[in-house]
Amino acid sequence: MKKIIIFLMLCILTTSCSKLNVFGFGEKKNKFEKLKINEYLWIASNNLLKNYTKVQTNLEEGSILTDWIILKKKPNVRFRIKIYILGSNLYEENIEILTEKEFNHNGVWKREKVSESFNINLKEKIVLNAKSLDLEK
Repeated sequence: MKKIIIFLMLCILTTSCSKLNVFGFGEKKNKFEKLKINEYLWIASNNLLKNYTKVQTNLEEGSILTDWIILKKKPNVRFRIKIYILGSNLYEENIEILTEKEFNHNGVWKREKVSESFNINLKEKIVLNAKSLDLEK
């Protein structure tokens, strides 16, 4: 009886039953799968914002936030971008972009409305880059 149990244990351990995850062996989820965040949307979003300083990322929350960005061409205008990855699938609905914009008027920063097309363009860029990353895999 002991020989049969030992034989069965060895069979289970040595076979390619990776999806069973028996005794701690097998296929392990990566951090993105565990947190239900799409890896390619995350990477594409980070790649888009990598040239800006003080970018804060929080994978557990699925958020990427920039500090105030002031362009050299328009020093009286600054904006801040917040990107949230909302799900594990590579869908456009799983990314949300919020942008704040302020205009400096006589030394006082006043909030302005950001055009909806700006956020849509950012989202499209991120989704396209994410899809190309997925295809490279």
